[in-house]
Amino acid sequence: MSKNRRHSGPGKPQGMNYAQVLARQAAIRAGIEKAARDATVQAEADAHTQRAMWLMVCSIADAYGYGPKGMQKFFAALQENTDELERMRTEVDEEYAFEKLRQKASKVTGMEVHYLEDQLGMLAEMRREAGVTLG
Repeated sequence: MSKNRRHSGPGKPQGMNYAQVLARQAAIRAGIEKAARDATVQAEADAHTQRAMWLMVCSIADAYGYGPKGMQKFFAALQENTDELERMRTEVDEEYAFEKLRQKASKVTGMEVHYLEDQLGMLAEMRREAGVTLG
């Protein structure tokens, strides 16, 4: 066989040593595993969000005695608010839209509403200061 033969099948591609082939395979495997973990985390987050929304709907119905008609009115308002949020995200930007939503949530609840990201940032800073590392 000639040394100038081109690679045409499984095995080591031309110009790569065996360590490079193994490193490439490991990187591909790691990418696939990361994608699978990310998809799992997203599915779990979506399931938690869905359950939280179910709790919210049931709690609103219980607190105010809403039946199907009252809940339909709630869902219409939810859709209007969702549409308004998406409009602001498109016409202005995401940061503005979410800040307006946060402000409205504070106003309608009569409570100060904070971003979860702010709380996570504060916790991370506290861990750094205390010298605590996770995982």
